[in-house]
Amino acid sequence: MAHYTHLFFDLDDTLWDFRSNGHEALVDLFEKHQLERYFCSFDNFYHLYEPKNLELWALYETGEISKLFLTLERFSYPLRMVGVNNNSFARLLNDDYLAIMATKTKLIPHAQEVLDELRAQHYHLTIVSNGFCDVQYDKLRNSGLIHYFDTIVLSEEVGVQKPDPRFFQYALEKSGAKASDVLLVGDNYEVDIVGAYQCGIDALHFNRNGSLMDKKSQTIINLKEIFAFL
Repeated sequence: MAHYTHLFFDLDDTLWDFRSNGHEALVDLFEKHQLERYFCSFDNFYHLYEPKNLELWALYETGEISKLFLTLERFSYPLRMVGVNNNSFARLLNDDYLAIMATKTKLIPHAQEVLDELRAQHYHLTIVSNGFCDVQYDKLRNSGLIHYFDTIVLSEEVGVQKPDPRFFQYALEKSGAKASDVLLVGDNYEVDIVGAYQCGIDALHFNRNGSLMDKKSQTIINLKEIFAFL
């Protein structure tokens, strides 16, 4: 029988619907800055931005690039692709995007229902996220999630990103837990699940999108399924 006392949750696309909220924020940004002046459509802009953003985040998570480079390049790149070389404008777009995104509040289905029940059962809940501190705290506050969590651990605070073992060790120390006390829930197999396993932490892969995965991992496709593993 499982004997967890602590649950670690990733935030983006595990509890907070990053895919939907991020897309909405980009639409708002496109309209606010009249980016149709440079791109033939929002889809044209998005198909330049999104793959580059994912590529940059992968590099950031392995420590190969800085936050500053990531946040500048993800908007500089699509602008360059349409002949606009303006780093100041790219910085403005990034700042506005982060501000707009933090106001979005769509959650993954059943997130609040599950968190309510876990709190009622007296689990110690911790956020473990690779996001930036100011943005992640705004997301948690604006979407009504922050009061569920006893501990919040963000990579910018730790100085390393998941799946670095130092991140998970820091999370254990900050939450006052032993690895055997913890079940981690996350959507990114390589970052969340492999990272947790490497530190002796049990993990549930929230495979909402049906991605390929290691068949040995414990998997859920609906957050409510977590209770079967507690």
